[in-house]
Amino acid sequence: MTSSTRSNRSEVFRARLRAAMLEHKLNRTQLAERTGVDRSTVSQLLSEHQLRLPSGHVVAELAAALSVSADWLLGLTNSTLGPGEILRESLQVAQAQPDRADVHIERWLQEATGAKVRNVPTTLPEVMKTEATLQLEYANYEGKTPQQALQSKQTRLDLNRAVGTDYEFAMPVQTLTDFARGSGIWAALSAAQRKEQLLHMAALCQELYPSTRLHLYDLTQRFSAPVTVFGQRRAVIYTGSSYFVFNTREHVETLTRHFDELVRDATVLSHEVSTWLTALARRVR
Repeated sequence: MTSSTRSNRSEVFRARLRAAMLEHKLNRTQLAERTGVDRSTVSQLLSEHQLRLPSGHVVAELAAALSVSADWLLGLTNSTLGPGEILRESLQVAQAQPDRADVHIERWLQEATGAKVRNVPTTLPEVMKTEATLQLEYANYEGKTPQQALQSKQTRLDLNRAVGTDYEFAMPVQTLTDFARGSGIWAALSAAQRKEQLLHMAALCQELYPSTRLHLYDLTQRFSAPVTVFGQRRAVIYTGSSYFVFNTREHVETLTRHFDELVRDATVLSHEVSTWLTALARRVR
C-alpha cells in the first residue's frame, strides 16, 4: 500500500470516527471508557498527523461502541450496518396469503408513485386480463373471487392510465404463443375467449403506450422468475406462497439490471407488441 493510499484511508477513518462520535454525542474520554482503550490512543486516532490505521481489535471495539460496522469506519463500505443488520434490512419475507396478496402489491405501488415500475408477471399482465381469463384463474382461488380479481385489475388499470405513470412489463413470447394455442390451463378457454384476450392486450398496449410498455423476450435465451422492481426503493420476487422483498440499493440495482437485460434482448419491443398481438389473435382457431 502506498503512502498516499494509507493517508487517504486514515483521513476517511478519522472523518468517520469523528462523525460517529458526534452522532452519539461522545467525547474522547467517553469513547475511551466505552472501548477500554486509553484516551491518549483515541486522541492519536483523531490526530491529522496519524497516518497508521489502528489494529483490528481497536477498530472492532470502536465499531461496537459507536454502533457502526468496522468496514464502514475503514472506508470499505458506505453502509454503517453490520453484516447481520444488512441481511435483516436487505431481505424481508411477506406471506402471499390469498386474501392479503393485493394489499402488499397495492401498498408497494402506492409507495412507488411517480417512480418507474418494472414487472415480469407470472402469466399475463394483471392489468391486461379479460374477465374470461380472470374467471378461469380465480374460479378456485382461495380468498379471492373472480369478481374481486376484476375489481383489483380495474384499480391497477386506473393507475396505469394516470398521468405520470412509467410502467414496464417483460414476459416470454412463448407464454403468449402457448396461450393462443390453448395449451395447459388455457385449454379451458374457447378460441373466441383467447382471441378476445389477445386483442384486448393489443388494444391496451396501443392505448397506454408509451407510459406503459410491454416487451417480449425469448425463453430459450433468457429466463426470469416473477419479479417487480418498484423504483429505486424495493424489488420483489414472487415464489407463489411468499414475496421475497429486497430493500437495499445493491439488490434493487441488481434486479433492475436483470430486468433491463430482458428488455435489451427482447425479440418483440414495446412499440411492436400491439401489431404482433393482433397478428397472433388472427391465427387463433
